[in-house]
Amino acid sequence: MSDLLSVGRAGVLAYQAALAVTGDNVANADTEGYSRRTVTLTAGPVGSGAILSRDALTGSGVLATGIARAGDALKTNSARVADGDHARFAIRADWLTRMQDSVTASELDARLGGFFDAATDLAAAPTSSAARTIFLERADQAATGFRGLGEDLAAQASDIETATRITSDEVNAITSALARVNEELRRTQPNGTAANGLLDSRDQLLADLAERVRISVTEGPRGAVTVRLGTGGAAAIIVPEFGSATRIGARDGASGPELILDPTHTATVMRLPASGSLAGLLEAGRQLGELRTEVDALASRFASAVNAWHAQGSDALGDPGQPLFATQGLAITPGKANAGVAPIDVTIADSAPLAAGGYTLIYDATGFTLARADGTASVTGAGPLLLDGVTIRPGAGARPGDGWQLAITSGATGLSLRPIGPERVAVAAPFLSDAASGNLGDARLVLDADPAAAAFPPAPPYRLTITAPGIAELTDIATGTVLATATLDGSRIIGAGFGFTLEGTPETGDSFRILATAPGSSDNANIRGLAKVRGLIGPGGTLEASLDASTAGLGARLAETDRLAATALAVKTDAARAADAVSGIDLDKEAAELTRLQVAYRANAQVIAAARDLFDTILGIAR
Repeated sequence: MSDLLSVGRAGVLAYQAALAVTGDNVANADTEGYSRRTVTLTAGPVGSGAILSRDALTGSGVLATGIARAGDALKTNSARVADGDHARFAIRADWLTRMQDSVTASELDARLGGFFDAATDLAAAPTSSAARTIFLERADQAATGFRGLGEDLAAQASDIETATRITSDEVNAITSALARVNEELRRTQPNGTAANGLLDSRDQLLADLAERVRISVTEGPRGAVTVRLGTGGAAAIIVPEFGSATRIGARDGASGPELILDPTHTATVMRLPASGSLAGLLEAGRQLGELRTEVDALASRFASAVNAWHAQGSDALGDPGQPLFATQGLAITPGKANAGVAPIDVTIADSAPLAAGGYTLIYDATGFTLARADGTASVTGAGPLLLDGVTIRPGAGARPGDGWQLAITSGATGLSLRPIGPERVAVAAPFLSDAASGNLGDARLVLDADPAAAAFPPAPPYRLTITAPGIAELTDIATGTVLATATLDGSRIIGAGFGFTLEGTPETGDSFRILATAPGSSDNANIRGLAKVRGLIGPGGTLEASLDASTAGLGARLAETDRLAATALAVKTDAARAADAVSGIDLDKEAAELTRLQVAYRANAQVIAAARDLFDTILGIAR
């Protein structure tokens, strides 16, 4: 009777445990990282039949010997790899989309076109103040487009650096947590509730880590793991089975994304495996760097070509054209600990010899101090402060200890329209020519500006007279002095700030004048020359073609990354589904299992009831 009671009791306890575990499965059906559990049932121990023992004549019940945790290591690892591959392409696509949005929002293509179109309109009305003003406005819009795009891309570069640092810190936090879980697993009895909870935590941490970097995992006794970066036995260990995790850093190296193991102690550089969000961030950063280089080169090329063109002309006041664009600036960064709110205004003189390292501005009890970053020179006062052509005008609201960094900007971020008025637009050519009315030949004098030329020191006007076939004299009209004798063989003759050729066939005695353009001239020769700048071929073609090529290249990279991300997402979904089929919770199956266990529980309870009835009957007979 006692055997029957023991059998029933063992069954009730075992199925009670099984019901509790199944109920736990149902309760955690939507818990991320939870793996399905089942109770392991084992027949109770019986006699061995040895000399000093006898075989039991009845069963000895059942024992709940542990809680099994469902899982397939191969499928789980496949899901981790697929998750990391998708994270890499998804984050890269996200940043490429941001880059493309910045390029589109800059409207740089339309701004460049508007600038050159305004030049065409000005050529049609060279003395129009309104046309000159519109031309300067379009020039400012083009410079603003370059500068805005450069600043947006620079901000994105800073954001990628921050995201890379945060992701590296997350990797270090995860590996440290894994090392602690390893330690707890070694101390915990296997196949129990506590051990299974730790294993769930371990697998969730491994999934989070694999989303950030490619890893390979080796499981030891009681579930403690060894985690390596990448694959293969030679891969670096970042989480050992015993001991502490190794910290990592990340950077974009000369040959691609790199990891730095133990960066603060014995730094070891290794190539970053091409998987995970960390790889995607560094790849996006490299592509952003390439785009910034292209935009900076295009901005510098635009400014250089336009400034060179403008210097070849003459403005409405009769002066040589000044540079239209400034190509350097200063970016002001307030100190993070600043307590004041003083605005800082910066002005940079033309051709100012800026210090390569930039400048610092500090406010204390004695006033403001503007200094070169290398400490070689400084000025102090209440303001304005002037140093190296940089003028600083601080506003009110500074607190002692406030500081600012002034970093030199160039390329796209350093481009700006210089403060010139409409009358300073060099629309006309600096020199004009005409032929004497009595010329007998059909020759034509073709002038071009050459600011670097220094021949014929006296100022124009000059007269070119054909003295013999193939021979001409250049005379200073004001004094009648012969300045030079030239051979007319079709080659270019260089004068003071100009060059010229004689086309056609002149006759002896023919003459031509070379005149300096007078103030208020209606000549439009120089502004018409801007069309040559628009069509100037450089790396990637014309300016507008180069911009289109950069935009198209960015779009192609984004499209390819989107395609790879979509493929990786499909693989990730399939791998996750396969792993979930083993370790996930199916509520229909769990409901059926609950019903089965309830029946088994009631049946074992009936065994106890039958034993009780038999016991009562025996007692009745004994009375």
